Amino acid sequence: MDQAAVSRASSHGVGLRVKYEGRYPEGGQSYTVAVGCEVSGDPDDILDALDDLINFMEPASVRMIEEWLAELSVLVAKRQDDEFSEELRVSAYSSRLSVYPADVVRTVLLKETYKFWPTWGELEKRCKALTSPRKNMIAALRHGPQRPEPSHRRATEDEKARIQSLVNEMFPSASGELRKAAVEEAMKGNCIKEGGEV
Repeated sequence: MDQAAVSRASSHGVGLRVKYEGRYPEGGQSYTVAVGCEVSGDPDDILDALDDLINFMEPASVRMIEEWLAELSVLVAKRQDDEFSEELRVSAYSSRLSVYPADVVRTVLLKETYKFWPTWGELEKRCKALTSPRKNMIAALRHGPQRPEPSHRRATEDEKARIQSLVNEMFPSASGELRKAAVEEAMKGNCIKEGGEV
């Protein structure tokens, strides 16, 4: 559903990649949820893409939602209620659905299939699932691209010698063998940040 949002961000030169995780409820059907988003692009382009994606969160009017609910009511089986109960149901559903993006609500009400009139819990779960990727995209755009992890390199012999000197100075009571082993352990592998020095 959110390919349009990704495409719109891409038109600004901004890359978005939503991360999903599976959920496996006991006795229920498995599903995926959006848990994050990676963003790439120029800071000015990211701000333009953010403005566009915020527009994708625009809710439908209560009147429009009521029309969609009326259409749904003739498509699915539901028990007959008196006029007051029916109005109360439509009012309760439409006010709750008005916090979700218009296209999400329309999809949930008219594009998905139901055998019987859906409970609020069913509608809420579907709306949240469809809205979650956008919320993750917007949060990622607000925070900007993640800074790349600094690269690391091996310590030079000179750096190892300076660390050994510091350890010897700070721990004079430890045996020479123990101090040497501590420095060797600390200086294993790529332990120095690129551009940093000891």
